[in-house]
Amino acid sequence: MDLIEFIEQTSKAETVEQLFALLENVMSNYGFDRVLFSLMTDHPSIGKSAGHGIMRNYPGEWMAYYADKKYEDVDPVRQYVVQAPAPFTWSFLEDKLPLMPDQQKVMDEAREAGLYHGIAIPMRGPMGAIAGIGAASSAAGGSDISRDTLALVNAACQQFYASFIGLEQQSVPPTQEAVTLTEREKEVLKWCAQGKTTWEIGVILGLSEAGVLFHLRNVMKKFNTSSRVYAVMQAVRFGLMQL
Repeated sequence: MDLIEFIEQTSKAETVEQLFALLENVMSNYGFDRVLFSLMTDHPSIGKSAGHGIMRNYPGEWMAYYADKKYEDVDPVRQYVVQAPAPFTWSFLEDKLPLMPDQQKVMDEAREAGLYHGIAIPMRGPMGAIAGIGAASSAAGGSDISRDTLALVNAACQQFYASFIGLEQQSVPPTQEAVTLTEREKEVLKWCAQGKTTWEIGVILGLSEAGVLFHLRNVMKKFNTSSRVYAVMQAVRFGLMQL
């Protein structure tokens, strides 16, 4: 299936399951037989909460291991896709960004699980919502990913997302109440976004670990979450801080 046919078929899809099957088909055509679709933030316009891998064909064992290790909070791909202006390769993160040891561990173990030549596609939806698609190949060999391939994959993913929103659209008012953050809470979140540990944040800001945790608990309570990553994403989404 080429991109034109994909666009035509997605406009006729009647369910999100059909949509994802079409996405699997077209992504495989570009060399990516593993695909994962996540809602990085809540999507109040369609009544959906944030969720990692809500539609996917990643290896089941890897997904179970990923969840058990709570990798959502340290995965650099998830962290970067929230602020990325365009599609990027996983290798870009390893080559260009200073990853923490636990972040590099996620990348290494993903390859060990059979996810090679990974890419990520950030997507922006209604009311500031953010979604993302991760894709990889189960084959270790192959050439580098070209800009043309990234551009075509991005077009396909954006079409999928628009069609997904269209199918799920319903009149659901936003439920997020107005939230304000103190300057200290913003500072703590900023360093969380950069992958710093509680101890490291304390050293940087001149706080005890208990002090850092105090501010984090306050922030997470405001966003009704137990995830630091989600708190950062919500703060960015509502314009309360910049990365």
